[in-house]
Amino acid sequence: MRILAIALSAAAMSIAALPAVAQYGQVERTQAEIALEEASANLEKNRATKSEAIRACGTKEYEACFELADMYRRGLGGTQDYQKAAENYRKACDGRHAEACSGLAYLTMKGRGMEADPVQARQLYDKACDYGDVSGCAAYGNMVYTGQGGRKNVAEGTRLLQESCDNDYEWACERLSRLGAYQPDDHTWDRLEDVKKRY
Repeated sequence: MRILAIALSAAAMSIAALPAVAQYGQVERTQAEIALEEASANLEKNRATKSEAIRACGTKEYEACFELADMYRRGLGGTQDYQKAAENYRKACDGRHAEACSGLAYLTMKGRGMEADPVQARQLYDKACDYGDVSGCAAYGNMVYTGQGGRKNVAEGTRLLQESCDNDYEWACERLSRLGAYQPDDHTWDRLEDVKKRY
């Protein structure tokens, strides 16, 4: 009796282990196959987007140059290429695209696609801030506060970081806190938490 129960149990497990086609007469795709299909579709979509961005950037559409730079930086629609990312960020930054200036500053600071140059990165973050990018203002404020790439000015760095924090840029608030320059009676943290809850 015990042997019969073991045999039945083994038979049930072997049936459960059979592929879906053997069990139900239909083919089920595996998660790996589904993921591969999605990745292939995304690659083709990204290639088409990249091709369009190359065309538009050539006509001085600076938003397209920025998107193209992001695609090269992230390796979307092809291989990752920091030099081409930097070239396209520069085109867009020269066209007064604030986020592109921040992107170029980041690559310049990290030395990706070029030699690391904190002085140039600081100037680019300053330009991004002037053009209205809150992340650029925060990064510039951090560099001014710590003296990276130029003269240290704690008061000015704090002001820039605080303005970015006031504009709901969470990294700036966290940086102020880590630097010990955060004002505990400020209600920015509460506002940020409120924004998070709504989205």
